[in-house]
Amino acid sequence: MIFVILVAIGIILIVAFGSFLIQTKKDAFEKALALAAMGNYVDARAIIRDILDHSPSNVRAHYVIAKIYAMEGDIANEARHLEKIKKIGAYEKGINEVAVSNRIADIYYQQDLFEESLFHYLDTIHIDPENAEANVRIGFMALGQKEFIIADRFLGKIPNEKIKIPSIFIGKGVVAAVLRKGNPVEFFAKSYELDPASSVGGFLYALSLVRDVKYEEAIRVANSVVDLIDDDYIRYTIFQFLTCCFIFQKNFGEALKHARLCMEMARNSGWKQEMIDSDVYFSLLAVKLGKLEEASEYLIEAEAERVDDKRIMELANYKFQLETKRVDPTKAAQNGFSLDEEIGRIFSELFPVERFYELSGLKSSKSFHIKGILDDQGNKLLTDVSKIGVGVLDHYRQLKGVEFKNLCVRIVIALNYTVSREVPNKEGDGLNLTGLNKTDKETRSLFKFRKWKDAKISDIFLRDTIAQVKELGVDKAFILGDAEFTEGAKRFLTDNPSILNVIYGKDLEELLKKALRLEAKGV
Repeated sequence: MIFVILVAIGIILIVAFGSFLIQTKKDAFEKALALAAMGNYVDARAIIRDILDHSPSNVRAHYVIAKIYAMEGDIANEARHLEKIKKIGAYEKGINEVAVSNRIADIYYQQDLFEESLFHYLDTIHIDPENAEANVRIGFMALGQKEFIIADRFLGKIPNEKIKIPSIFIGKGVVAAVLRKGNPVEFFAKSYELDPASSVGGFLYALSLVRDVKYEEAIRVANSVVDLIDDDYIRYTIFQFLTCCFIFQKNFGEALKHARLCMEMARNSGWKQEMIDSDVYFSLLAVKLGKLEEASEYLIEAEAERVDDKRIMELANYKFQLETKRVDPTKAAQNGFSLDEEIGRIFSELFPVERFYELSGLKSSKSFHIKGILDDQGNKLLTDVSKIGVGVLDHYRQLKGVEFKNLCVRIVIALNYTVSREVPNKEGDGLNLTGLNKTDKETRSLFKFRKWKDAKISDIFLRDTIAQVKELGVDKAFILGDAEFTEGAKRFLTDNPSILNVIYGKDLEELLKKALRLEAKGV
């Protein structure tokens, strides 16, 4: 009986002592937070560190010290302690697993550490697949890397009726436009409705209205946007857009007026490529309206700058035939040149669906290997954030000297060529090689490797490349580098498919992987 009483007393004492310790720790946490609130971060942290020294896996202590670091503005250490909570894997009242994961991800997102941010947001999705913050952030990170399928998978989880932020509708609209999935106008309309003062949202809405054949409304919205913009190049782009709208309405007088505005802006700003393009568009419209003499001045200027531009030569020849009454203005020329078809192509040249993305400003200034962390279905590929690798394009850009040259040689081999010699490169970071086709021994090619990143390549580079092909006496050129091309460059590539072969984007990634496999085999 005495033994039972003693055991009972012992249990009571243990429980009492445990309760005392819990209360003591609770008081310590409250005291530490109170000190931090008064700005005494050193003493506040000291209290919590004392607890962690005796109990390193105390989740509440890690959570409180993380809060103290947050109050101090030290988000790096805040994230470090929150990550320790995730590693311990135990949660208690007031410490939510999703909230912890999202906060870590948000801290890394603010610091442009997108790989780490994405990793933790994917942990949130695993716990709460419909979590709005994680889905939106992952969607926008994917958009920043031009991964539209991944962006669609995550942004698509956000119901439209719950969206109150215009940029989310812009993101959804861009995805719809680029993937040709549904009608983007509904998303841009909602963005514009939420923020009619946004020049970006307004212009994208106007652009989508044209594709919805609502020209009058598109013109109204575009004109309202022009008044909001100070940037001359964006104003120039909107005047190009208005030119196209009036072309669609068959109002060629207004179209010519806006084409002239574009010409004047390009000249005043010293934009050489835009000046030539606007000369051509103005000349097309001037010829359409029978203003042949006015067209001549600008055609001569454009032809002097682009002596081998097929379109300019055909337009100049067509204008001459009109002047000499050798062609019926209502019909196509004998060589197949059609003025109406050329004018009809202006909009698709200036505003392909990819312009939605370009004009949205959603492209990230920092690239990261998103496909090394998740696949197109949104599945996480890694279990350890420290194992995030470098993408093949970044690897390609980072190589220097002999290592870079060796990779380029393997790429030439992967393209079924043998390397002949190295050609001097005067254009900066890159390498030029010539090679002989293994199958067709008569075919020799120039290979131009460039470490481009976020570059926009004009037709000038392509014309220089063709000149180099002729100078070297080779048959064609391969241009390898991750870049985007101006509309003039795209037209030039279309006109010279047998001479110029540009390998970029996904095709370049696959070729690099093939070359790296050859390296692994010791080839």
